Amino acid sequence: MKRTAEFWMRISITLFFILLALSAPIIFFPFGISLILSILLTPLAQKLYKWINMTGIKNIPYDIPIIISFGIFIGIIYLIAIHIFVPFITELRAFTRSIPATFSALQSAIPELEAAYHLSLLPAEAQGFIAKMIQEIGEYTLRLAQFSLSAIFSFASTVIELIVVPFITFYMMKKGRTFSNKFAELFPERYHAHIKNLFKEIHFVLKAYIHGQLLLSVLMAFLVFIGMWIMDIPYPLVIGLLAGGVVEMVPIIGPIIGAVPPILLGLLQGSSVMIQVIIFYVVVQQLDSHFIMPKLMGSIIEVHPVAIIAGVLIGGSLKGILGMMIAVPAVAVLQILLRHMWYYDRYKVLR
Repeated sequence: MKRTAEFWMRISITLFFILLALSAPIIFFPFGISLILSILLTPLAQKLYKWINMTGIKNIPYDIPIIISFGIFIGIIYLIAIHIFVPFITELRAFTRSIPATFSALQSAIPELEAAYHLSLLPAEAQGFIAKMIQEIGEYTLRLAQFSLSAIFSFASTVIELIVVPFITFYMMKKGRTFSNKFAELFPERYHAHIKNLFKEIHFVLKAYIHGQLLLSVLMAFLVFIGMWIMDIPYPLVIGLLAGGVVEMVPIIGPIIGAVPPILLGLLQGSSVMIQVIIFYVVVQQLDSHFIMPKLMGSIIEVHPVAIIAGVLIGGSLKGILGMMIAVPAVAVLQILLRHMWYYDRYKVLR
């Protein structure tokens, strides 16, 4: 197939902007936040626009519902900050300070556990492995708590990036489809339908994942908080938001890791409390995997578990906890891109 100079010029322009974005990764933060906000707020703005038209007010600009949706979102964030995040930060600081002493108490309790459960009969290598595992869990828990604190304050300190987020979000909500259409117009007309279809699939998957994951994290955080509060486990708000909400965004291994700190905190109060916590987490995870997750996500994120695990490991090695959290949507988007490239002729025929 003959390629014109115009075609290669458009390819060069596209590659230039991709390399420019990769060379300045700071651009991904405001655009990523704006993309999430636009996906969350667009349905609200559309419902407001329909409701205003139903009241008889005609020819109202779409800007008004967008601004109202911004106001509702700011009000919700304010209420969450006052009633949840302020107590959470106070409790998280106390939890972070208590971690070294807590795990020192656990290590001191190992001889008592050995006597109670006859662990002294285990080989020395197994005993050393258990002690090392407890130490590793303590260090990981401390890193997770410190990451959460630093992430909260570093997020609030990125003033310049946060200033541009509302403007980017506004234009994404108002003319989001225009951006994808303009990008498609960089290529010859015969590619337009294929590229637009590609953007629709990516938007559909990201929208489903963000909505589903947000509802899932909120629900799991609430369930874990209530469970820890009823069982009188220390720091229920921290455990609920971190072990129930944040690590829930890390697929497969996140819920398992998130269950370890409350189990160990329960152990300090007695083996019966620890067993109650274990049973609680088993029940909650079964509800999550068999009822809650299928209802919220369905079969929209069709990514093989092995691909998810590989994505989590790669994301963790590149960007730590944040890389693990974005592994699933990144793998899902990559899968769509590869499918469109690999089966391009099929999509071209079906357009």
